[in-house]
Amino acid sequence: MDKIKELVKTFQKKKLTLSVAESCSGGYVSYLLTKVSGSSDFFKGGVIVYSLESKNKFFKIPFALLRKTQGVSDEVASLLAKRVKGLLNSDMGASIVGFAGPKGQKVGTIYLSVSYKKTVTKKLTLKGGRDLIRKQASSALINLILGEIKNADLPHR
Repeated sequence: MDKIKELVKTFQKKKLTLSVAESCSGGYVSYLLTKVSGSSDFFKGGVIVYSLESKNKFFKIPFALLRKTQGVSDEVASLLAKRVKGLLNSDMGASIVGFAGPKGQKVGTIYLSVSYKKTVTKKLTLKGGRDLIRKQASSALINLILGEIKNADLPHR
């Protein structure tokens, strides 16, 4: 929770806005962000795009890419982060896609992306049950957002 409070204060101080596109987390990132008082100052909203159809309909992710990757790849995460930023007219867009389980060979494969001054995508391989993976992935996205917003103005990263 301390990271979220720090994120809220950082966005408020910089007078920037954030929007998120969530898939495997099912809205958990938005829930975490809105638990803290003051989030309405910067959080424009979240879109849950759980199915391939919703990723295509709301964000125009090509079906060929979605079918090939099952909607889980660095490219899909990056496109979602960029496009949610544009859709909700925010300074930063972030996204999370992955396989939370309980079954499948790729369970625990997660891609996070943040689009601010540049777009950064990170792959995680998490272990645990479905709910644990969703919580760990959501926390990791909060950390990535915070890292990108805090380090954006630093020279030579």
